Amino acid sequence: MAAIKAPARVGDQSGDIRATTFRVGTGTLAARQSAITSPTGGGTVDSQARTAIDSIITALEAFGLVTPN
Repeated sequence: MAAIKAPARVGDQSGDIRATTFRVGTGTLAARQSAITSPTGGGTVDSQARTAIDSIITALEAFGLVTPN
């Protein structure tokens, strides 16, 4: 597997990315993973955390990294 030189962080000049699959464009970084369900239940309900988690799940779905619910 070849390393691709890319910034490791904003402001850095170089870094290594190691991957078995890397596509630019409409492709994905790896095989799409199964859907992630929104959090439910539990003894403590933190609505702000659940909203943030739902936003993360939506972003992962939008980028094609996980199967949409």
